[in-house]
Amino acid sequence: MALIPSRGGFIPTSLTDWLTGQDVDRMSRYRAMLDFYNGQQWERRRRAGETRLTANYARALVRKTASYVLSEPPSFSIAPSAADGVSEQLADAVETRLNDLALEQDWGTLDFDTMVDAAVLGDGAFKITWDPDTSQPVITSVDPSGLWAWTRPDNIRAVTRVVQRYELSAPDAYDLFGVPARGSGAIMGSGSVPVVEDWRADRMIVEVGGEEVHDEPNPYGWIPYVIFPNVARPHELWGESDLTDLIDICRELNRRLSVVARILQVSGNPIAVLENVTGSDGIRADEGAVWELPEGSRAYLLDMLASGGVRLHIDYIDALYRALYDLAETPRTAFGDSGRNVSGAALEVEIQPLVQKVMRKRRVWDAVYRQRNAKVLDLLERFGGETIGGVRRTSVVWGSVLPSDRSALVSDEVQLVGARIHSRRTAMNLLGDVDQERELGLVLEEEDEFSRRGSGHDDVG
Repeated sequence: MALIPSRGGFIPTSLTDWLTGQDVDRMSRYRAMLDFYNGQQWERRRRAGETRLTANYARALVRKTASYVLSEPPSFSIAPSAADGVSEQLADAVETRLNDLALEQDWGTLDFDTMVDAAVLGDGAFKITWDPDTSQPVITSVDPSGLWAWTRPDNIRAVTRVVQRYELSAPDAYDLFGVPARGSGAIMGSGSVPVVEDWRADRMIVEVGGEEVHDEPNPYGWIPYVIFPNVARPHELWGESDLTDLIDICRELNRRLSVVARILQVSGNPIAVLENVTGSDGIRADEGAVWELPEGSRAYLLDMLASGGVRLHIDYIDALYRALYDLAETPRTAFGDSGRNVSGAALEVEIQPLVQKVMRKRRVWDAVYRQRNAKVLDLLERFGGETIGGVRRTSVVWGSVLPSDRSALVSDEVQLVGARIHSRRTAMNLLGDVDQERELGLVLEEEDEFSRRGSGHDDVG
């Protein structure tokens, strides 16, 4: 049993029961945003025979932004530090180990999926644990709808407790947690079983099926979660979805597109209008049909596209598109179509809102990567026995946001380095060279070798 705070003090109950009524508004918001992202964007049910279109720009814009943020999987660098006792050789070795682990475990795909999930729900989370079977750290993406977190009153970023709730099949729960005899009957039954993990820096508690099965010291000494907002809300731990400002625009766009679709549908199956005719037997708007009408009557087809009425709908749809692109900070140019011939500099200015949005997201993920990498390195040193030397600080090397002309960039950097405006390290960083120290060492080694050959002191061969 867990002690749950209440107005009258603390009451004993299971965490599984207590979590059911906690943070209801946040959970409802998650469900609504996820449904909208999956295409459930109409507020009422479809009527019989109703034409209804759903242009799911919500999904397209979220994926587009994530693709720009993670234009390529980021890499990590570690700088030597005399103050921290991190030599150049140690920094290079740990940096190589971390980047190799990222490639081996495919962190790039994991991060992209989590970034999309966070953009939709408003929050993201990773769990970092040690797998004794593989002797490797394991990073998993956690559904924030199964997380509850508490922070220090004076620091919203300092998480002091995290509770995770998820479901397992009954046999899996029994095998994983080794439930004692008192709970074995419930666990070995059919269906799924709720599992709750309660983590503090010094302690961890596990409940399975409402029964406490573990209460022991935290083996890591820190809470193995990194929780982050998609877009931070002032003075709040939980963030905001990218879809918040797009919902009304997307719904109106769906309605207008459906109206135009209905108009075109009717115009493609024309309506025959008869005047001064008492009956319509035998009159059909078929190809080659011959109608016999009484004297003084007339017939014509109703033109739904006359007088430019549809043009008003098209103009309104174009206005909705402009509003959608502005609110999403994703100009039409990001989809590969600027609609006109403009220079490269003009295109960069046009896509600048998306670049600024990407940089905001990357600042959030800089902090995520720093926390996550520190936990991974701690696990490698403490449980894997690897020579990490206390290294915990890392920095992120991001890919270019926009496609660039590499040959032009190389030419520019050659001139800047030659004019001693840029250093070689700066040029290497701009060109995306991760292991700058190693590459610079090879360059200097080659220069020394060429110098010896040119002076006639080369004794090789």
